[in-house]
Order: sequence, then C-alpha cells, then structure tokens
Amino acid sequence: MDDTRWSVMLGDLGIVTTQLAQAAPAVYPLSAPRMGADDDALDGAESRVGYLLDRQHRELLAHADGWPGAFLDGDVLGTRDIGQGPLWDRGGTALDLFYEYGPVDGLPARAQLYPVFVAPHQHDVMALRLDGPLTDGGHEVLWFANELVDRWPNVREWWLGCTEIARHTLAYVAGRI
Repeated sequence: MDDTRWSVMLGDLGIVTTQLAQAAPAVYPLSAPRMGADDDALDGAESRVGYLLDRQHRELLAHADGWPGAFLDGDVLGTRDIGQGPLWDRGGTALDLFYEYGPVDGLPARAQLYPVFVAPHQHDVMALRLDGPLTDGGHEVLWFANELVDRWPNVREWWLGCTEIARHTLAYVAGRI
C-alpha cells in the first residue's frame, strides 16, 4: 500500500466525519486523525505487546496514529494506546467477555486478537488477528458488539468498510434513509 492510497482513504473518512459533525455536532463532534507515528512509536507499541504489528496496520498507523471519534462513536487506537491505557484495557475486557459468554465456534483463539477500535461508551470492539491467512499482506479484522457483527479480510478492507458505515450514518442523520 502506498502513501497516496492511505492518504486518500483517510481523506475520504475525514470528509464524511466533517459532514457528520456539521449535520449533528452534539452527537458527532468534529474529529480528526492524529499525525502519523514515527518508527520509534511503532517499535515501542510492538515492544509493549511483544509481537510485530500487522503490516497493513503498521502502514495505517504511520499515516494516522489513531483517530478519536473516527466512526461509530469510537476510537481507532494509536501507538500510544496499543498495549496500555484505558482504550486497550476496555477493548481487551470486551473481547474477554465475548470469549467467555459468546458463541466462539469458528473464531480465532482470543490470544490471537488485539483491539484496533474501541467504543468507549458501548461494547463495540474491532480486533485484528495475529494469525490466520493473509490477504494482500494483512490479517483479518473482526467486529464484536455482544455478537460477531462483521469480518473484513484485512485492515485496508476494514477501513473501507468503516468509511461506508460512516456514510450510512451520515445518510441516516441527514434523513436520506
């Protein structure tokens, strides 16, 4: 994945989140991605968790080091969140609870998932696999919210899917649905 592609994909979501903030500022305050992480921040995140980050996830973080309020009233974790802090803890707890009480047949082992998106006021967590098949150099992303909601083959497809979810949210808020 090249710089231009991630920049375009981030810009697409930025346009939608800006429009959401204009349509319903009390519900969807304006948000923006953080500046991209440098190699030291990326290496630090990997050191904290004890494994290499997924290649596509690492590329995304190099362009946007997290995004508070990105979509679905939740936050995309950045390097400062990976392996530590309240978002990481909340995401881990949500995954632990799902794996304790939810249907897990056909899912990867809990230890093979790490949160990449967490809704701070709901039970939504999106997690990236450490194992499993690679699609275009990236691992699968799974969305949990008291059940398995969706799956994407890699971080790129996850980002595109979440941008589409944000577009549907905008259409709903604007009364077009």
